[in-house]
Amino acid sequence: MLHKDSLNLLRQQIPIGARHGLHLLNQTNGNVEQARLLFEAEMIQIITNKTAVSSDIARKHLIIHNYDIVQTIASIDEERFTLSQRILRKAKNNKEEALTLIVQSIESTKNIQRKFWLPLEELGHLPPPVYCLLVLHDFLSYEDWESFGSAIYFHSDIVVSQLETMLDLPQVAYHLRAAKKRSDEIYQQYKGRTEFGIESIIANKLATDAEFSEHERGFEAERPLIVDRLYSMVVDNVGVFP
Repeated sequence: MLHKDSLNLLRQQIPIGARHGLHLLNQTNGNVEQARLLFEAEMIQIITNKTAVSSDIARKHLIIHNYDIVQTIASIDEERFTLSQRILRKAKNNKEEALTLIVQSIESTKNIQRKFWLPLEELGHLPPPVYCLLVLHDFLSYEDWESFGSAIYFHSDIVVSQLETMLDLPQVAYHLRAAKKRSDEIYQQYKGRTEFGIESIIANKLATDAEFSEHERGFEAERPLIVDRLYSMVVDNVGVFP
């Protein structure tokens, strides 16, 4: 094999496949040092094309990671972007996933201990956008897990306040507030009754109540907007997130 010895020397210096190595050696007439420089230039070009960093930065990270492209790009991103920025970039086509990952990062970096649900009353000291995300992400998760009829009682004052003040969604807050008021009225009608199955009776009453159902439908129609507004809020205030 032409340049066999040179190929062995080249592969002792850089992680390169035999075919690629021979191709470079053929270009340099067997000169190992020149082939190594060509390889380095190729790798730097790949990294600069993918990340838009300078050649010096690309070279530094390539050497650290032994010319592994994936690890090099990850290393550069870690140096350039915060954790939340990296999450937003990685999950840019799935807003709910991005928000969930950022919530998890907040819990980890702030050492927040949850008992299935977050202790929202204890977290008001956090920056307003961070607190808003925690409140409304937990609320949406609760509504998914339980039901709309239960979710209207989930930290209702806090949830409604965040919707109105942080996300500018008064119409969503209105549906939650009105649904809770109607639910309270129906529960009041059955106050004092203790017969077996009373909870099911009340639940069925709520499910068939036109006013309550109207507000539930109104909330469900606006629910995607909560996610959109939360995502935009995080993007606009990413500096206060981990």
